[in-house]
Amino acid sequence: MDATTSDLEKAKAFDEKVPALKSALEAWFEEETAPIDGVEEAPSGDGGSILETRPAIDSKRVVDATAITKKVLGIPLPPAIIKPGGYTSCEEMIDDLIPKLKKVFTGEIKVKTPKPVKQPEPA
Repeated sequence: MDATTSDLEKAKAFDEKVPALKSALEAWFEEETAPIDGVEEAPSGDGGSILETRPAIDSKRVVDATAITKKVLGIPLPPAIIKPGGYTSCEEMIDDLIPKLKKVFTGEIKVKTPKPVKQPEPA
């Protein structure tokens, strides 16, 4: 019965952090996807654009949000739970990651953590 109580406490603790997590992820997403040159739309024309086919943020960049999850949840964002290819919107990212992060936070999903790289000793 202790495991169940502990699991419920972890789930409740996560749920209490969700508003702060969503807010921080939304701010991070907006900053990460802001155009560098101020141009938000692809050039006009009838030939199409590569900008129309790519996600708003790719999965490799989403890994950088680990700073957010460490700050809010105290855990890194495991690359294994990020949707391959990335997300087309902040809402899609949040809807995908929050339930998965809850499972990681409560221990329902076990993710491999990379072993620290052993530093060579000075000669």
